[in-house]
Amino acid sequence: MTVLRLNKKSTYALKLLFVVAASYLWGDIKAQSKNGSPSKIEHADSLLTIKLTQNSDVERLAVVDGTNNIRLAPNAAGNNRLSFSYRYISFGVNVAPHLFTSESNVATMGKTSIRGFAAGFNFRHWQQSFSYNRTKGYYLENTADYRANWTPDQAYIQFPDLVLKQYQGTTAYNFNPEFSVNALVTNAERQIKSAGSFIPVFNYCYYISDDRSPLTAGSGKQKSKNLELLTGPAYYYTFVYRKSFYASAGLSLQAGLAHARIETRTIDQTIKAYQNNLAFRLDGSIGLGYNGKRFFSSIYIRTIETAFRQQRSTVITEDNRTTGHISIGYRLNAPVFIKKAVRRMDQNLSQLKNKVKK
Repeated sequence: MTVLRLNKKSTYALKLLFVVAASYLWGDIKAQSKNGSPSKIEHADSLLTIKLTQNSDVERLAVVDGTNNIRLAPNAAGNNRLSFSYRYISFGVNVAPHLFTSESNVATMGKTSIRGFAAGFNFRHWQQSFSYNRTKGYYLENTADYRANWTPDQAYIQFPDLVLKQYQGTTAYNFNPEFSVNALVTNAERQIKSAGSFIPVFNYCYYISDDRSPLTAGSGKQKSKNLELLTGPAYYYTFVYRKSFYASAGLSLQAGLAHARIETRTIDQTIKAYQNNLAFRLDGSIGLGYNGKRFFSSIYIRTIETAFRQQRSTVITEDNRTTGHISIGYRLNAPVFIKKAVRRMDQNLSQLKNKVKK
């Protein structure tokens, strides 16, 4: 067993770090709970927000090398997310609906299953979110490039055992306390006057794509483990009309590292390769909404363009998508047990701050 021993200077520095972090976080919580301040934000500390979002945000995969282009897509038009928010805490689950998927559609493009969840802590300044998503079942969008005389009424090349798992997180800092991130992301607040803010972001994503179909003679399967670390500036602005109607837009430019570990499996052997690539991302959104005292709704479009050139090759890996989101929701009186649980969290954080100061 390895024991870490700290000298007096290290112990003091560690305590100081905890004091600073706890002070910022506790300051965020106290500012979050004060109604009427900031003046451009209206809080709903006694209300639980329930939100249903239908969106077309499904994960596509593409590898482009100029000769053998591969574009994979799931057989799902979108997914639904049901989320719950109270003050600075939010949680949601999402699934892909299949109510209107016909048997002929499944025969042509295959079957896709999507599920996942997300959680977040949105304070006045600091923003933190986590999510997990799993998608199984893809088809080759550009099947015509690989099958002569193929027509769209015929079955696409399918990968029913191709699984994509994503573990994703975002850390951001809102410089303007008069700008409400919650009003846009969770609707746990109302932005009653126009405001904007510079919000630098740090995105980290670990995803695994794995073709789990059985190996056969003469064929190979691939599994890749990827880590993306991207950071950069962002700016968001919300224009408010008569306290309840709003238009919002934002843009983020990010750059960072994309690390990949690729395993190519055959019956006889497994070949491993590693890559470190410089990646770039453009993330923009624009939307309209109504955010009333109780009822709210919104519609917005988001575009994400991510690309990196694979190390020591001309292959460009892309993740480009434009998605539409429609949300409706309602705020109702929060149950007593939720109020008590969050109040207990506030008290514990305050006690932690006091202990660290000693």
